[in-house]
Amino acid sequence: MYKCQTLENGLTIIGEEIPYLKSISLGIWVKAGSIIETKENSGVSHFIEHMLFKGTKNRSSKELAREIDNLGGILNAFTSKECTCFYVKLLDEHIDIGIDVLSDMILNSCFDKKDIEKEKSVILEELKMYEDSPDDLSYDLLLENIYKDHSLGMNILGDRNTLKNFKRENILDYYNKYYVPNNSVISICGNFNFEEIVEKIKDKFKTWEAKEASINTTEPKFNPCIIKKNKDIEQVNLAINLKAIPMINDREVYALSVVNNVFGGSISSRLFQKIREEKGLVYSIYSSQTLYQECGELGIFASTSNENVEEVYKLILDEIDLIRNEYISLQEMHESKEQLKGSYMLDRESTSSRMMSNGKNLLMRNKVDDEQDIIDYINNVEYQDVAKIIEKVFNKENIGVCIVGKDVENISL
Repeated sequence: MYKCQTLENGLTIIGEEIPYLKSISLGIWVKAGSIIETKENSGVSHFIEHMLFKGTKNRSSKELAREIDNLGGILNAFTSKECTCFYVKLLDEHIDIGIDVLSDMILNSCFDKKDIEKEKSVILEELKMYEDSPDDLSYDLLLENIYKDHSLGMNILGDRNTLKNFKRENILDYYNKYYVPNNSVISICGNFNFEEIVEKIKDKFKTWEAKEASINTTEPKFNPCIIKKNKDIEQVNLAINLKAIPMINDREVYALSVVNNVFGGSISSRLFQKIREEKGLVYSIYSSQTLYQECGELGIFASTSNENVEEVYKLILDEIDLIRNEYISLQEMHESKEQLKGSYMLDRESTSSRMMSNGKNLLMRNKVDDEQDIIDYINNVEYQDVAKIIEKVFNKENIGVCIVGKDVENISL
């Protein structure tokens, strides 16, 4: 069971004590991601993520890395469409050092001009790396076109022009506006005492001042599209998105999880069994759901040879039609529920996973469900919920498609 406390400066701490473990995972979650950026500062959230590792008033970049590395711990971060997380995982006896390092990064990072210029080159290389990854490229191109003219469609990394034009004062303006305690959550999970850890966090973050962090986003419009991108690679990567639902309605969210599991979310799913096992047309094929505060997508991904793309695409559309017209069986629904519960409980054995789940849910949904809540949500999915979510999501009028590969302009979709 988790405990929660909000400090005077608005920083909310959520903790889950697991006394039989020897590790602790602690993450600082900030409600700042690419969705609140503009075309002019696209990529700034991700850029700030990098800059917090480049040195503080108290530690060099190397000292930040070495202090956690030397303890056998992990210090890392990631930026998503809607939030950023900086986190550590350490033995419980070293958590004071982890809190000190993270607070130093948040409160005392230098944003040195020379480091800013150097990091532009690093992220340009990161952009090139993703462009060389056809599955990432196909997904990014798809989002860019599905959500055209909306920040949700912009690349989390930004682009070459925005990176080139970043100035220290603009980066700091954005940082000082959104990276504030009342727009943040600290999530901690593992072997600790909640009341003691709250006092330590309160001491380290007492100078972090609350400010108004006004975040206003509009619901993105889903634009159906077919995108083709030529790239000299051995396979064609196929990415498909169906317009789905936002994360706000628990009944719909878990109904979609049950359906996705049957459709393409596991190796026993329809897509995997039909297109890989029966037809032998792909090595990799799966579906997954990505849900935001205002919208969501059901993504379908496959990679195959040029000569097989049209057949694979047709088979996927056939499976969409089949599930829309006939739904799923009661047996499939039951098996999917059991699979989801098993997967969820196994995932709960990781302090990192629990910390991530608690932090993100509190930050983005302002609520955290305990284990029994989740199991109840899954158990309480009824057949009528499944039917409603299939009718809402499995609609080929709201579909976006992107293929990346050699000579794809000749492929007919």
